[in-house]
Amino acid sequence: MNTATGWERHLSWLVPLLLIPLSIWIFGLIAEAMLTNSDSENTASAMWIGVICVICAVVAPVVLFIMTIIGMQKTYRTSRLYARKMRKRNERAARAMEAQIVREGGPRCDATARAAARARAAQWYEKFLRGDEPEHARSFNLNLAQGERIFDQFRAKYARYYGMDVSYQTGGVFAMGSPLFVTGALIGSAIGNVNTRSRAQQMAAAQWREIQYVDVFVTDRRFIIPVGGRTLSFYYSGVVAYFPELEAMTLTLDYGDQTQPMQLFSPSVASASVLMIHQLQGADVLRSHPAVEVVRAQAISQ
Repeated sequence: MNTATGWERHLSWLVPLLLIPLSIWIFGLIAEAMLTNSDSENTASAMWIGVICVICAVVAPVVLFIMTIIGMQKTYRTSRLYARKMRKRNERAARAMEAQIVREGGPRCDATARAAARARAAQWYEKFLRGDEPEHARSFNLNLAQGERIFDQFRAKYARYYGMDVSYQTGGVFAMGSPLFVTGALIGSAIGNVNTRSRAQQMAAAQWREIQYVDVFVTDRRFIIPVGGRTLSFYYSGVVAYFPELEAMTLTLDYGDQTQPMQLFSPSVASASVLMIHQLQGADVLRSHPAVEVVRAQAISQ
């Protein structure tokens, strides 16, 4: 939102405010002149003009007053005071949402967590460009492939994108009585069937499903994610397209016709995105990839 400055932004309410007494005075003078006109030939027309001016003297100030209120609201919404108020409101809403995510078992998404995640991603970026790799961890529960290494583990919101087949039943109606009653029953049944069909279409439409908070293990070959009692693997080599959005803290992977798209939401997708770009396309692409521009700006090596 652009914050306007100067007296020009006040014209939207000052002009109609100043016109209120002016309109009363002008229409009042005209009405007085017309209604006191003694010329018998123009008495009828003068009387009508006078009546119209009286109405205008009443209506015009009301309209101008409404325009003044609207102009004041617009001016306030372009003020620095309103901008500060909205910024504080958005900050409070963001903090409340971040706290709710943590309460539900999700990752920390506050400014401190985002800054730490980007700093970690910048360190990984520098190491990959130098030909090194991040420190790896060990896991005694995951059956890793020979030579496979774990680089990170973090909490994230997990979701899959797909449609589904939904079955539904429409109900019939048997009504006896007056024509008006039968017609009403038929209309009610039709409305109920339309609502049932609409709900089924909404449930069947492709959308993000299976939304939940999970642990994500990041290796040099895949994401390992325990979901619903199963441990799923999402290999980088199977990715057809990927969409890192570090500002939104999301990483979306499209596996084509192999499986449904998968999305992760967490500040830590910054470092995971750096790793995946490097593993898929190498250091040269990582050096110029637009999705990690914010990481590149923070990194020391270029």
